[in-house]
Formats: sequence, structure tokens, C-alpha cells
Amino acid sequence: MRKTAIIGVVVAICLAFGLTSTALAAGGLSVSGGKINATVSPGGNSSYNITVGNTSDKPMDIGVEVEGYGVSLSNDFVVLAPAADISPYTARGWLAVSPASFHLDAGQSQNVIVTANVPAGTGQGGRYAIVMIRTIPSPGQQVATVSAVAARVLLTVVGNSVDISSQITGIAPISATHQSPAGIYVTVANKGNYHYYPQVDVTLMNKNDVVATGSVNTDWPIVPGYSRQYHLNLTGKGTLPAGNYEAKIEVKDGSGNLVTQSTLPLKFTTKQPLAGMSTTPTSATMSTGSTTATGINRLVIIGAAAGLIIIIIVVVLIVIIRRMNVRGS
Repeated sequence: MRKTAIIGVVVAICLAFGLTSTALAAGGLSVSGGKINATVSPGGNSSYNITVGNTSDKPMDIGVEVEGYGVSLSNDFVVLAPAADISPYTARGWLAVSPASFHLDAGQSQNVIVTANVPAGTGQGGRYAIVMIRTIPSPGQQVATVSAVAARVLLTVVGNSVDISSQITGIAPISATHQSPAGIYVTVANKGNYHYYPQVDVTLMNKNDVVATGSVNTDWPIVPGYSRQYHLNLTGKGTLPAGNYEAKIEVKDGSGNLVTQSTLPLKFTTKQPLAGMSTTPTSATMSTGSTTATGINRLVIIGAAAGLIIIIIVVVLIVIIRRMNVRGS
């Protein structure tokens, strides 16, 4: 029995909760209503509609599955297989989809009903899952490209308190490059029971002096039970000398309310340009570069002069030859 070789996966993710549009598309697969952000009650059930369309000129088979929703240090979301979805805040087991598979000819669409059955006595906080919608390769197809759309599900259980307690679990310096200034990594762990959209601010101190600041806002929520690492560029005057500093960090929610704060030591082993300052080489290097440029300019001038002299010599020779020919005739 021959197996299909999957050579590509095209994924469109409905993950920007700050956006109003819930229309998604990937490789001829379109989805509307691809964001479920709802309030549910313990012991209740709710249904939500997702419309899947085929915008390509070829037929396609579609499969729909409910999977886990996680976060990693470097990714705002991670699609989790059932075995990896062990969070107490998963909604995967609550959700069912119908139909779970179907065929779409070119230009056709299909409504998919997502049903949430909330167990009685459900605890407080939020519950999370991802509805994955994928194309299925045709039987006997040797090579296929799979398109997929991931629609996130965020459910808020009513009648319970919301807790977004968090902890700053680590920081690390980021050295400047020619493309970006010095910065700092800040890792935030959501220890509560509900998601929120972090705003992270840092003030870099040298004793009592503020030497740099940084801030980042995100449109991506951090869900409970997971940690996320944020990259903050540092802004300040001049160059940050190598040395030991204190980083005063504040994490706020999307409304600007303080969630957590901490002061941690931070060390830069080399001097660093800050945001707003040039990240090109230092003046000493620039001076060397200037000398090199001057040397190159001199070579160009000498070469041009030599070329001009050769041209003059050739012209003079041509004139002499012509005159000799005229006399000979």
C-alpha cells in the first residue's frame, strides 16, 4: 500500500484576539467564524457555527478535529495532541464538532457546528482549545499539500472569580546587532486560572540612575499554566557600558492594571548601543573605514588618470599614422 508524501503544510491561525475579523484562509481553504470567545455556565451547553469554504478551482476533502491549546516560551500558541494536552484548563474534552469530515467541490461551503458541553461543578477560570480544520489528501495521491486553519476557543466559566496571578521567572540580556539595539528577555508565567494580554515594562537602573527603559504590548494572550518569553528593546541616551545593573520589571494586564513586579540583577559583559542610537561600528572602526575609503578613492583617481593617458596616446598615434598615409599617397 502506497503512502501519500506530504510536501507542504499551509496554516492560517485565528489567534489575534484584538482583531474583529474572524475570516481566515489558507491554500484555498477559507473559514469564517473562526474565533470562539464565549461565556459558558457549569452544566450548560452552547453551540457555535464555523463556515468552511473551498475557494480553489479543485475539489477537496476536509477533516475537523478538536485539539489542545498551549503556549511555549517562543510561540504565542502551540497546537497540542491529546496526549500532550494535560492542562487543568483544557476545554478539549468539552467540545464536539459536526460534521467531522466532508467533501467540498470548488466554490462550495459547509457549516460546522462546535458544541460545548460544560460539566456541572466545573471550577473557576477559563478553558481553552483549538479547532483544527485540515484538507485530507485524496486516496492514492502520491504527493499532496495540506492546508490547515486553526481556530482558537476561549471559554469563560461564569459564577467564579478570575485570577491572573503571574510571576516573573527570569530575565536575560540581549546583545545589540547591526539590525537591533540591546534588549532584555523577560519570562512571565501565568499562575492564575484565566488568560490576559500582558504589557511588560522594564526600567534599567545603575544605582539610583535610570539608564534605559523598554516596553512591549502584545495582542496575544498568555493562558494559565504556561510561560511566555518577551523581547524588549532598550531605549536610552548614549551607549550602555558593560557592567551590573538592576532591572525593575512590571507586568500589567490589557487595561493597564499591575499584575506583578520584580527587581532582578542584569549584567552586560560588553558595552551596548541603545534604541535610537546607531548600531554601526564605533568611531575608531569608522575612522579605519574612512581611511580605507580614502585609499579606494585614490586608486580610482589614479586608474582614471592612467586610462585617460592611454586614450590620449592612442589618439596621437592614430593622427600620426593618418598623416604618414597622406604623405605616402
